[in-house]
Amino acid sequence: MGAAQVNRFRENRWVRGGLRAIATGFGAGRFPVAPGTAGTLVALPLWYWSGGWGVRHLLLLCAVLLVSVPAAREEMAATGSPDPGSVVIDEIAGMLLAATGIPWGARPVLLLFLLFRGFDVFKFGPAAWLNARRGPVYVVADDLAAGVCAGLAYRGITWLTG
Repeated sequence: MGAAQVNRFRENRWVRGGLRAIATGFGAGRFPVAPGTAGTLVALPLWYWSGGWGVRHLLLLCAVLLVSVPAAREEMAATGSPDPGSVVIDEIAGMLLAATGIPWGARPVLLLFLLFRGFDVFKFGPAAWLNARRGPVYVVADDLAAGVCAGLAYRGITWLTG
């Protein structure tokens, strides 16, 4: 059929710049100390805005998940690192996933934030397995696994403590 097609969308510098901005949580990933914690903090206003459940939260979570892998891939290509610390869209996605079904409040925010950061830093089980793999999908997936673990741990703790 003719010449090979060129993906001009991915070659556009504005698209690449936008994806890199999203990957870094609009600059939170460039924080010199604990960029993952800064990225998780970016998720908190999004959780507050979405309420933790309903159509708004699910649409927000879907949008973040949809853009997270291309954004992580673009930042990985720009930095040349297989898992750059500046990529925090995965922390944002993981925290929003952990917050799904949990209403906003001081106690849930503090407890879920600490649980998510704990599961994200001390990866074990599926998160460790995913973290050992390379590629943008796995950069995002290990934090999603940490989010699932944090969400389940939160529910277990609240069930036990009433």
